Amino acid sequence: MSEAIELTVKGMSCAGCVRSVERALTAVEGVIAASPDLMSNTATVTYAGTVDKDLLLKSLSDKGYEAFFTSEPSVGGAVNDRDLDSASIDKRLFVIALLLTLPLVGQMVFLPLGINLSIPPLIQFLLALPVQFYAGARFYKGIWQAVRYGQSNMDTLVAIGTSAAFGLSVFILLGDYSEWMSWSSHLAHELYFEASAAVITLVLLGKVLEEKAKGKTNKALEALIRLQPLNATVIRGQNQLTVPAIKVLSDDIVIVRPGDVIPVDGEICKGTSQVNEAMITGEAMPVIKNTGDLVIGGTLNGEGLLHLSPTTLGKSSRLSQIINQVKTARNTKPRIQKLVDKVSAVFVPAVLIFSLLTFLGWWMFGAVSFEIAIINAVTVLVIACPCALGLATPTAIMVGSGQAARMGILVKNADVIEKLSKATTVVFDKTGTLTEGRPEVIASTFVDEKNDKEIISTVIGLTKDSSHPLSKAIAEYFDGKAKPKEFKTITAVPGLGLSAELTDTTYFLGSERYMTQVGAMLSGYQNFIDTNHACGASLVWIAQRNATSVKDEAPIVIGGFALQDKIKPQSFKAVEALKARGVSVVMLSGDHQLAAQKVAEALEIEKVEGNLLPEGKLSYLQKLHQEGEIVVMVGDGINDAPALAGADIGLAMGDGSDVAINTADASLIQSNPYLVYKTIRAGQVIHAKIGHNLIGAFVYNVIGLPLAASGLLSPVLAGLAMALSSVTVMASSLSLYSSLKRID
Repeated sequence: MSEAIELTVKGMSCAGCVRSVERALTAVEGVIAASPDLMSNTATVTYAGTVDKDLLLKSLSDKGYEAFFTSEPSVGGAVNDRDLDSASIDKRLFVIALLLTLPLVGQMVFLPLGINLSIPPLIQFLLALPVQFYAGARFYKGIWQAVRYGQSNMDTLVAIGTSAAFGLSVFILLGDYSEWMSWSSHLAHELYFEASAAVITLVLLGKVLEEKAKGKTNKALEALIRLQPLNATVIRGQNQLTVPAIKVLSDDIVIVRPGDVIPVDGEICKGTSQVNEAMITGEAMPVIKNTGDLVIGGTLNGEGLLHLSPTTLGKSSRLSQIINQVKTARNTKPRIQKLVDKVSAVFVPAVLIFSLLTFLGWWMFGAVSFEIAIINAVTVLVIACPCALGLATPTAIMVGSGQAARMGILVKNADVIEKLSKATTVVFDKTGTLTEGRPEVIASTFVDEKNDKEIISTVIGLTKDSSHPLSKAIAEYFDGKAKPKEFKTITAVPGLGLSAELTDTTYFLGSERYMTQVGAMLSGYQNFIDTNHACGASLVWIAQRNATSVKDEAPIVIGGFALQDKIKPQSFKAVEALKARGVSVVMLSGDHQLAAQKVAEALEIEKVEGNLLPEGKLSYLQKLHQEGEIVVMVGDGINDAPALAGADIGLAMGDGSDVAINTADASLIQSNPYLVYKTIRAGQVIHAKIGHNLIGAFVYNVIGLPLAASGLLSPVLAGLAMALSSVTVMASSLSLYSSLKRID
């Protein structure tokens, strides 16, 4: 079984750093995978068995990165003191660099106007010196690590480029001492201190803007984190206590007063109220909650006083699962990003070679001075910084998955987003997915109508603790009509029914297929079957086999129940929207073919299959795969788990079984079929945004590098363009907020 831990990693600045950190962590014995996150400067390490945690830190330290374990794993960018300190330092360095650089750049601005405000060469040097080696110290630290550990990143390009411009200026300065303090020096116009200082200042500006934008990309997730309640009022023994929400025990009774945030997931054991679940489900209208209903921690209680019995606590709570799934999606990479990582690994060395060729080309064949050749090579280095490439994917995933979570859509990893964007067929389970999943008993029949109490008592005992919709409906229908029999062990048979033994009698409850499997005959109930099948009802049967029966004798059917389920209103809209987008819709069901066909006809679904066991659903999906379809399977029950796992994308409904939700690639907080359409559209929008970002970043380099090599750009303009490229990518990702909100 694998486990995961989170580290904070300082020093990551681009896609090259991310790849370097990933390689350092995966080199440690026991590590299965590592997912560095440039957005929050963290890395999630997945390992099997045990791993030497000190060795993880050492491996990163050996590569030049400072790392430490987060005491409480940050969930998607909750800002901590270290982050604030780092952002504050970046701002301070930028302000210092800006104040010292403005005079240097200012003198160049007025030259085209014929105004000579040249600053003496020595003063230029004194202004540029602290910018280069104080404000720009981070880049030198980065290049030292690159040389020492055989890696390359954005810092390599900035440090080499600005050092070349600064060093060239110092060389020129030392060649003529006579004009060092002259305000009309011709030497002043041959120096490039303003270029090196401006590039560092602009890179720092880009970092400041990136940090600000990162805060915005984490906004949706931080909003979820803030929903986590701090305290809870509980009745423990005879005392009423206020305890931290994470310290609530399973046998506590939690008191939720009017207007309070519900501190834990729980079942209402006393009270009635309206609960605003918008912050979790996205549903604007408050939901009426009565005794026996479930509530979600982090939602807002209305006017009633509630007493809750906790159902899930701590990291198992619904809100914690939402946060962790969003975090997991952010920390994983889609296939397109893995390709970018491979490109980034060779990008910086390639740029260094290209810069060298630019210098040699201009110096040897371009009929220009040594100084001009150096400056053109420096411009190539500056404009090629791969910051935008490193930010293109994670920013889009962070914003997209965070906003999707607010819409009630949870994806487990980034590959799911890519698959959703290519989905061609959606396969729906019927009961509880397209239908309400709350069927009602509309008719019943018993072998002995005069003595039906005994059968009802047995049926209640078999169904009262079952989570299957049909069993629950039968239990509710007969509740109070007889005292339930107590069975010690009840065995579920997925897709068919259940069985149990009591005082040497074996009982079977389930579908017609189950009756056939155990050998029970239904020939005496043909009128009941025909009447109820005609209206699309589902039939459940109960049979028994006594210990006194001859061995292997067939069980005797002693009763039957007809149940009918209503189609969810959102199902009509979901099917229509999917078909309008060119997505094929299929419905599979374990129910009999006629009942499934009735629902499919009402929804205008052409492809429908009934009487399917879990393996039958999986076989149908495999057939679709062979036809080249990219399949989304939507289900909510235990019997859907194999199909959810076998589909390209398994999508579990929010109130489905834990098995279904854990097996699926994504889940919906609400049991709303229209969210399936929204999920696919969200995947398409997010994936398109990732593509736009990457294309923009690549096009920027494809256009910028030739311009820089041809001498049409100065280092200052290259630095400005580099900073703007990163900010543009961040702004592009932030636009996902509005794009996803516009999905109808």
